[in-house]
Amino acid sequence: MHRPAVYRVVLAQLLTTLCLSLFLLPLGTIHVISAFMGGLACTVPNAYLVWKAFRYRGASAAQKIARSFYQGEAGKFALTMLAFVLIFTLVKPVEPLSLFGAFVLVQSINWFTPLLVGRRQ
Repeated sequence: MHRPAVYRVVLAQLLTTLCLSLFLLPLGTIHVISAFMGGLACTVPNAYLVWKAFRYRGASAAQKIARSFYQGEAGKFALTMLAFVLIFTLVKPVEPLSLFGAFVLVQSINWFTPLLVGRRQ
């Protein structure tokens, strides 16, 4: 079986993180690092959710699928909180506008999930 198309969303988030970080290069290293960390603070937890939620398939695994979605969402929330705690405690200095701006921009990629996943043929 091949990987679900929803993995494209995670790839799009990662590419957006990289492009945005490079776009901010003229503003300085602090902006680049802050944007990169903000993008990863969104992408890594979302990748965990996708991995956790889409590892089972088929009608016979319906209970496992539902349980995995709940566990994936809880893990995504915990990983996001952990990411921001680590960023604000370990990284000095941080540019909050670049950090949160990148986080919000990368999070908005989820709005385009139907376009990235497409219809199954």
